Amino acid sequence: MYKVLIVDDEMIVRHAVKSLIRWEDSRFEYVGSAANGAQALEMIPRTGADIVITDIKMSEMDGLELIKLLMKSSFGGEVLVLSNYNDYDLVREALRCGAHDYMLKLTLKTEDFMVALEEMAHKLDLKNHHRSDQAQLPEGQTIGKGKIGEWLKETDAGVVPGGSPAGRQTLLEVLAGPPALHAYTFCIHVLKDSNHSLAAAQYQETFYKIAEGLFPGNHGLYVTATDPDRLLLLAPVQPGSGDSPKVEELAQRIKGLSKLYYNVDITVVFGNPAADYEAVVEQIGRNKEAEYLSFYTRHQDNCIYSGSVSGPREEENGFRMLENEFKDSLRHTNGTEIDLWLESAVVLIRSAAELYIPPSLLKRAIIGGIWGIANSKIVSSDASWNESQWIEKIESAHTDSHILLIIEDMYDEITNIIGKTASYKFMREEIRLANAYLERHFAERVFISEVAAHVGFSEPYLCQVFKAETGSSILTRLNEIRMTKAYEMLSSGNYLIKQVAMEIGIPDPFYFNRLFKKRFGVAPKTVKNIR
Repeated sequence: MYKVLIVDDEMIVRHAVKSLIRWEDSRFEYVGSAANGAQALEMIPRTGADIVITDIKMSEMDGLELIKLLMKSSFGGEVLVLSNYNDYDLVREALRCGAHDYMLKLTLKTEDFMVALEEMAHKLDLKNHHRSDQAQLPEGQTIGKGKIGEWLKETDAGVVPGGSPAGRQTLLEVLAGPPALHAYTFCIHVLKDSNHSLAAAQYQETFYKIAEGLFPGNHGLYVTATDPDRLLLLAPVQPGSGDSPKVEELAQRIKGLSKLYYNVDITVVFGNPAADYEAVVEQIGRNKEAEYLSFYTRHQDNCIYSGSVSGPREEENGFRMLENEFKDSLRHTNGTEIDLWLESAVVLIRSAAELYIPPSLLKRAIIGGIWGIANSKIVSSDASWNESQWIEKIESAHTDSHILLIIEDMYDEITNIIGKTASYKFMREEIRLANAYLERHFAERVFISEVAAHVGFSEPYLCQVFKAETGSSILTRLNEIRMTKAYEMLSSGNYLIKQVAMEIGIPDPFYFNRLFKKRFGVAPKTVKNIR
């Protein structure tokens, strides 16, 4: 039997909750109620309550403070939160602090209560079973999370082949324990641009709580941090039926719950379930090999399957061809070199994500292009342009979005040094056609070669004339069109920022936010409905 305590500052709610729970013929026992968190703290140890159902807004001590104090104490039970529709931020904070789940007061039903109570009882069963298993092991043979954590770190780093002997023995005990188990391995990256308030020290506890809810009936969960924003998760589970979640689905749920409950954006690298010790070691290595894809924004939206990057990479040949085109862009001598260089750099960066190219190769190519500018006649020898600072920025970039922004900032600096020949006289027909083409196709991937073919010019000549006529490059004009359209859509109040970014052809939210702020001086979220 699990003992239940109800906490709410309204007597009618306490009675309603009590009446909605089926106490007879269940494994739940009502032990009392409290009008606030302070009373509950006094009653929990006295009654031996295992499950606390608490309102989130109360006088003297609210539910949030109660949860925080319980999690700091020796309380080993579970907490269910009651809330109103407008309490979402408080609810998310409660879940982050350790609450099991929440229920809306206006939609309370017996069936929902019993489902939630059974979920919490199942978690308590697992905790009690784990403690019982540990008590039955001979002294010194407890399956401890510390040993597995050290083993995970060592195996991940490859410091000791196969991990330490103690960790190996411990994992073998886990995998060999009855019944036979499989092991799922995940590598979790907290994105550096994630807009969250969670401290790095809390990540390990956070993802352990998420894993607890996803792997009912597990034989033990192990989460360890190898860096402040990188964690490894090992979940030994029983081989399931055909209805059991697949490993990709579990990875997606880890990602989704991290965002929903804790507002933390992550990427998750996953592989195939491993049935023995050697397979676990191999899968950890494969996950590490594949995690470089989290550098690319397009791969951050989904989880990364480590099998997708195994074996020789024929795509690198295609990347080398694009890299050669990037180098050749500086060979023009009619004043359009920097414009063609910028477009080639953008193509190279976007293609690197599509071709699964290691970030080190991409950075090497971009840095080579910067050296190419430094050794060309684009910037005169007496100009105060320092290529070293831009190379350092590229080397330290942690996403492809950052590289895009860096090269655009560098382009702006160079064009300012060179001097712009802005002229707003009557445009020649070909430039008006080019501008109209950009207006029609701004939501697509636009290449200078396509615009040049449309107006009947060569690429270098189009770049030269376009800048002379408009005072800006083709890509700069394209981004101006996109940002103007984005501002119109956001001002209507009918679109979310992510929807707008997709509609104008910039699906990378970080890149979109930076371009928008650069154009208008404010973040997209500050644009109000001006209708």
